[in-house]
Amino acid sequence: MPLLKILPSLISQGSFTGSFSGTGSYARRALTASYVLGGAAGSPGTSGANGTSGTAGSSGTSGANGTSGSSGSSGTSGSSGNSGTSGTSATAGSSGTSGSSGSSGSSGASGTAGSSGSSGNSGTSGSSGATGTSGTSGTGSPGSSGTSGTSSTPALSLGQTYIGNGSTTNYALSQSVANRDQILVNVDGVLQGRSGNYYTVSGTTLTLSSPPQNGSIIDIRYINGGSGIVTTGSLAKQTILYNVISGSQNTITGLNLSGNKWGVDIKEEWDAVIIAGDQYYNSCSLLLHFDGSNGSTTFTDNSPSPKTVTSVNGAAISTVQSKFGGASGLFDGTDDYLSTPTNTSFYLSTGNWTIETWVYKRTTGKQIIVGQTQNNAGPYAGWVMYVNPSELFTFEGSGGSAITSTTVTVPLNTWTHLAAVKLGSNITLYQNGVSVVSGITPSISDYSIQLVIGQYSNPVSGPAWNGYLDELRITKGVARYTTNFTTSSVAFANGLAVTQYATKYVGLIGGLNDRSVDYGVQKLSDSSLKVVKMTQTTSPFPSGSLSSSVDRVYVNVLDYTKVSVTSSYATRTLTASYALNASGGGTGESFHPFLLA
Repeated sequence: MPLLKILPSLISQGSFTGSFSGTGSYARRALTASYVLGGAAGSPGTSGANGTSGTAGSSGTSGANGTSGSSGSSGTSGSSGNSGTSGTSATAGSSGTSGSSGSSGSSGASGTAGSSGSSGNSGTSGSSGATGTSGTSGTGSPGSSGTSGTSSTPALSLGQTYIGNGSTTNYALSQSVANRDQILVNVDGVLQGRSGNYYTVSGTTLTLSSPPQNGSIIDIRYINGGSGIVTTGSLAKQTILYNVISGSQNTITGLNLSGNKWGVDIKEEWDAVIIAGDQYYNSCSLLLHFDGSNGSTTFTDNSPSPKTVTSVNGAAISTVQSKFGGASGLFDGTDDYLSTPTNTSFYLSTGNWTIETWVYKRTTGKQIIVGQTQNNAGPYAGWVMYVNPSELFTFEGSGGSAITSTTVTVPLNTWTHLAAVKLGSNITLYQNGVSVVSGITPSISDYSIQLVIGQYSNPVSGPAWNGYLDELRITKGVARYTTNFTTSSVAFANGLAVTQYATKYVGLIGGLNDRSVDYGVQKLSDSSLKVVKMTQTTSPFPSGSLSSSVDRVYVNVLDYTKVSVTSSYATRTLTASYALNASGGGTGESFHPFLLA
């Protein structure tokens, strides 16, 4: 409903005891705005309406009506002369914001005639006519009522409004704020995000990232009601413990634990650890560490796609000899072997590949290490790696074609690293990291048969391996070694290299006798508590790679008595009134918001 239609009814009901001020454009924008009462100018009656225009004192200069002010010579008609009622047209005076027309305020000098207006009905306001002389800037008698308006600025400002001029970015705040989360900023009705770089605050200064365009309305709301920072929680105390191990006990004092309105959260932090890994791990077709208890016939493939490895005729884990891990695979040289089901990841007819293992040979003569071979009514076809009768490292392909070390033999009763590497069309054999022969790769055929360790594949036959094997790895698609290299001083990695997660949040806190969690907490008094690290020493994934001594333990004690469940600003912002000008007015009270047309 238009404002002009609302005003008569409000006036008739005594809803307004003061005067209106402000610009029409703002009134149309403030959809939910309520109006501050004008204050002391009530006695002027109808011209009291001019009181509001008084606040817009400059609007008093609204010379246009000033002319009608000259008709003020008909003082009885008040500032408007005969058209005393047209004095009410001083409302039009509010439109006098075009006070710039105050030049016609010189006709306001006829406002002196306005002082003669003191002889008019508005004579009373004529007393304010003294200010009326200030009304030389127009039919200014109401201006004094504006003054009385300023005299009633609210003690607590919920918001401020500025008009942009296209260049200003800094705006003064009526109260100091700690951070931008304490205010809301609207520019032309658009809420400026607090999480972006739209504005910053420092004390009583608001700085926008760019100047609003000329005429823009900048509306500032204080969401804490001016009462300081709204508290949503409180960290009573943070204590950092160092190099904590199982059984460590620490007492924290200086706390407020009364009423049991407190809680604890604990975080463990280790210095970062790089866990060594194999960059080609995902290309592994087979990875056997031969680890386990002595005599066990369980062999585990640790490749990314584990194969079932079956012990046949007594091939077993032995702790008598090992290169790494305290155990190896023992083969008796008669009929022991291991087998895996047929798998295309052992087809080596194309592409690059690497086969490597540590061997410990107990007797002389030809001995098979590993292969996927097929008896095709003649020489074996497929591929096989072995030590030949002359104790030389050999790789054989289909049809009996082979490549063999020329001079370096594989010694007895000594751990020796052997590697066959295919790169392009060439194959190189390395013994303890040193190339012993390189040449054209023998022809290889792929067959859908089992892979066998310790003997030929199909049919399974000797000469069988007599001795120990450790760390057997087949990598398909990668030539791991292209020049001489230093052999690994540790077992092959079971994964890619990773950076160990360094922080663990301990969400479950148990009692002092609860051994299934990391920490126990006990309240000793209303001002102190005890924190004990239990026997559980697990670390973040992958488990076991970090020291059981935690580098740092953060114990955060929360004081829930300082948590604000409800806050005053929540109700204030819902019904917050909008002042039409920065100075406020009236008694600081406000009407319920109503919609302006």
